[in-house]
Amino acid sequence: MKKIISLAAVALLLLVGCSEDEPEMDVLVEEAPEAQLKSYSSGDHDGFFWFLWTDDQQGYVDYQNGEGGNYSVSWDYTGNFTCGKGWSTGSSTRVVGYNIGAHTHSGGGSIAYYGWTRDPLIEYYVNERWGDHRPTGEYRGSVTSDGATYDIYTAMRYNAPSIDGTQTFRQVFSTRRSMAPVGENRTITFANHVNAWGAAGLGLGSTWNAYAIMLTEAYSGSQGYANLTVWEGGSSNGDDNGGSAQYYRIQNRGTGLYLDGMGRTENGADLGQYANTNHENSHWIREVSDGYERFKNRATGLYIDGMGRTTNGDNCGQYANTTHVNAQWSLESSGDGYYRLRNRGTGMYLDGMGRTTNGDPAGQYANTTHVNAQWRFVPVQ
Repeated sequence: MKKIISLAAVALLLLVGCSEDEPEMDVLVEEAPEAQLKSYSSGDHDGFFWFLWTDDQQGYVDYQNGEGGNYSVSWDYTGNFTCGKGWSTGSSTRVVGYNIGAHTHSGGGSIAYYGWTRDPLIEYYVNERWGDHRPTGEYRGSVTSDGATYDIYTAMRYNAPSIDGTQTFRQVFSTRRSMAPVGENRTITFANHVNAWGAAGLGLGSTWNAYAIMLTEAYSGSQGYANLTVWEGGSSNGDDNGGSAQYYRIQNRGTGLYLDGMGRTENGADLGQYANTNHENSHWIREVSDGYERFKNRATGLYIDGMGRTTNGDNCGQYANTTHVNAQWSLESSGDGYYRLRNRGTGMYLDGMGRTTNGDPAGQYANTTHVNAQWRFVPVQ
């Protein structure tokens, strides 16, 4: 899904590239009932926002706007394209009505409700149908909405095109476990996804001034046809519909022990380690925080915290709800599914210290690639 998403970002970047004081780019079109071209076009049509972007490869992409929220696109194309129709701004409470009247699709790509937020910059998808490959990423839970169950995934994009130029940003997406049927009126209660993403620690931004559309995209050599109609289905703050967060056990590569809250609830209490256990003290939820992650214990509610300590071997602590840099960690891949966890505040790495006794504290250590500083996330079933 990375390749698809970055291309949609290019289209957005082109759209917002002009400031209010500059003339509009020639490729921007106010009214275009039909568009059969490469590169980028966008505009308003019959009360809806639309765009088409292609990367000028061999083959063809034939996009046509129909009445109201309808559009169709047929393609036989070696490259990548994105197109769709919807709204010029997003909303966390929009209920999206849609009907996928027809869809055939070889190769990569998907049909999805798609958009961006700012503050922070997040790219989101609700995937309804796809081509040869179901869109996935790092699994973070599930949500049940509008009669379907979706799996929640996330991924990071580093120095990639975005609506705000080349940026590092997070992608958040829900993908149906089975594709939506063709020819039926359906709804996407978007707030259910927003709420479930938040419960999984994947909250969106606070600014919704980028567009949100029912998107068709394809890549890496594809053929197909799609005919979609989208409409405003009302507004909803969501419901208690089965959204679930994904908890993890965090296991040390060197010792095999798992990080454990030890039932401690006092600020500054030591972070412990414990042999193989499925107790809630060893369950952690991962929350996004300013591009970093926080790790919250399921039983105690405390977060793993570096405590500002910078001496090799210092114990790692726990602290109540805080967004301080001492509670923020970056993940650096060590291969084979293991990561080093680096504290934003101190620059130290979380370390098992070679300790193998239940209850031993977890430590911190300066830059090291030793297996004692390598951890993996084991999903709680």
